[in-house]
Amino acid sequence: MKKLIAGVAALAFTSIADASVVCAGCDYLDASAGTYLGAQDPTAQDQSTFTNTQMAPGAFEDFWVFDLNPAGNATINAIFNPFGAIDDFTVSLFSDEGSVCAAGAPGACSSVSFNPTALVTDSSGGFVDIDFTSLDAGRYVFVISGNVLDGPSAESYAGNMNTFASAIPEPATALLLGLGLWGVAFLHGYRRYSSRHPEME
Repeated sequence: MKKLIAGVAALAFTSIADASVVCAGCDYLDASAGTYLGAQDPTAQDQSTFTNTQMAPGAFEDFWVFDLNPAGNATINAIFNPFGAIDDFTVSLFSDEGSVCAAGAPGACSSVSFNPTALVTDSSGGFVDIDFTSLDAGRYVFVISGNVLDGPSAESYAGNMNTFASAIPEPATALLLGLGLWGVAFLHGYRRYSSRHPEME
């Protein structure tokens, strides 16, 4: 099973090998108002991966900020691990209205402000996905929220944001992106769980 998941993940990431990774495995900066994922160029198929680990039980709301230039399409997806340890897992995308963030990827945001009307949102169990969404050039904020049912131990979420020029990639590529994320997150959680429960190996 682990070999199958790793193979799917490798295939997915190989399919986007020409993409530029702006922010790789960026951990959420809990001490800040939000976390900046950098400037994304959809013509280069820029990608950022993000995570929040060792999450405490209870409600949470994380703010991720990014710049897009030029205009293009964006996809954002995230998976919670363990899959059943979350309620109301949601991702929503907003237009920014003056967030102040340090340069770099990741960078700490001292304040986050956005239009209260979501451009798009998704809430569906332990996996959320904003599909190909056309955006003008500018700054955006996506919010990941939910209610952690257990923790803090292996509870975490991981996700990725991909940007594309106006031409949407083939459906097979999009599917592989999602499968790759799922495989990496599942394998990461399995390894952490099995290290605490050797009888499951």
